Amino acid sequence: MTRMSRRLVAALAVFTAASLAGCGSGTGSSGSAQTPHRGGEITVLRSTDIDAWDPDKALMIETFETLPQVMEGLVRPNPDSTGVLPGLADHWETDAAGTTITFHLRDGAQFSDGHPVTSADVAFSVGLWQRNAGYASLYSAISGATTPDGHTVVITLNRPSTFTLSWLANGTAVVVPKDFGGKSREAFFKNPIGAGPFEIQDYAAGQSLTLARNPHYYDPQRPYLDKLTYKIVTDPNQRLLQYQSKQADLIESVPLDLARQFPPEELHVVRPSATVHGVFVNTTSGPGTDLHLRQAISDAIDRDTYVKSVFGGLAAPAAGGLSPGVQGSATCDCKYAFDLAKAKQELGQSSYRGAPVAVLVDSSSEITTRGGEVLVEMLKAAGITADLQPEDAQVVADRYTKGAYALILSEVSSVSPSVGDLFGLLSAYLAQSDKNGEVPRAFDKLDVAATGADQAAATKTAENWIGANLPWVPIANPDRVYAVSSTVGGLAVTPYLSYPADRLWAR
Repeated sequence: MTRMSRRLVAALAVFTAASLAGCGSGTGSSGSAQTPHRGGEITVLRSTDIDAWDPDKALMIETFETLPQVMEGLVRPNPDSTGVLPGLADHWETDAAGTTITFHLRDGAQFSDGHPVTSADVAFSVGLWQRNAGYASLYSAISGATTPDGHTVVITLNRPSTFTLSWLANGTAVVVPKDFGGKSREAFFKNPIGAGPFEIQDYAAGQSLTLARNPHYYDPQRPYLDKLTYKIVTDPNQRLLQYQSKQADLIESVPLDLARQFPPEELHVVRPSATVHGVFVNTTSGPGTDLHLRQAISDAIDRDTYVKSVFGGLAAPAAGGLSPGVQGSATCDCKYAFDLAKAKQELGQSSYRGAPVAVLVDSSSEITTRGGEVLVEMLKAAGITADLQPEDAQVVADRYTKGAYALILSEVSSVSPSVGDLFGLLSAYLAQSDKNGEVPRAFDKLDVAATGADQAAATKTAENWIGANLPWVPIANPDRVYAVSSTVGGLAVTPYLSYPADRLWAR
């Protein structure tokens, strides 16, 4: 299994579980313009724990969000999704050829144990990014790093790369001490230190994580909070009850069926989210090898009705197969339009003869199970006999890996400020159908594109290919919602579900 397909398996297992969010409109109380102040603490409820502190094992959205709070990188996400902001590097420049990025570290940047952050630490960390078990391909343009002095790091690229800088903000490009401070990798990541705004105060895996202010953080004003506690509460009803009883101040993901039990002013909406909900089709074996059948499946889906039935209207019909709302996004020239007559016509031209087509869904996800039920009925109306098969998330992932599936209803999402990571993620999957390599060529053009127009043109090439070949049938772009009490200020969430916790403050 390739590194990218490992990420796709993770997407099948993870983003379905993360897809229980619903939302309305408006930004809730966290959008207040009141002046933040230091002190206090808040408690955040989340449905699942981080995977690990080691970025090599990062699969969960919660991990991408949490690691940089302790181990900050050179840059950090801009909440408005327009690019990146300074992190441990306060400024940088790219040479005219676009093949080197020179980062200048902040004066006074220190790890939480008081040791200074040096260019040697960054160069060591760059090597870790390049060898990351799941995400090395994101940093494939990096050929190495040099250290002209203790505060300067020059990252060299083997090709001009528009998106490498963005990918340094995705949550896995963290900076750690050189040689793990003299420890083994395993020992270091049991209780890591970093140069982020917080340090680990207490961690009980699967239960809770408490972060305290890093006294050596480079910004004397941030973090605003003295303490930040994440509690793992798997039952959504329990999350609601704990929030209502003021045992918690924020919920990272609000289930659709519970969203309307929160006051509208306490719902913080993420729209658009960089998530695509759709159907993976096995194009290497089984009925999905027939393009006419794949087209019939797409034409049979009434996306407007699907959005209303599955998401309660709290989503948008998908206009493309890649992430919206991030750098390089573009819609397809094709139309993902409901046309039952055309679906039946395409089905008549296919080799399909009525055998049941299995639709795999994650049984733990309300969204995919409900979506599977709606999808089966829509396919049935077109003449396709579909068999809904709810399975454990790991079973779904295993069957994907083995190619033992026909259709999988799931979600994928960007985890950085650019469309490039999901583009690259899906490229490995699309290669099963893309015999001429059109999508990888478009990805290469995207990576070297110097303007927004060139980026959009490269993405549109891939979007049009997906729309014409349909190995991945996009259905919807679900909104996301956070519940935020009036006791919290400063919440700003990116489309790829990252927020700077150091800017949260207690009212």
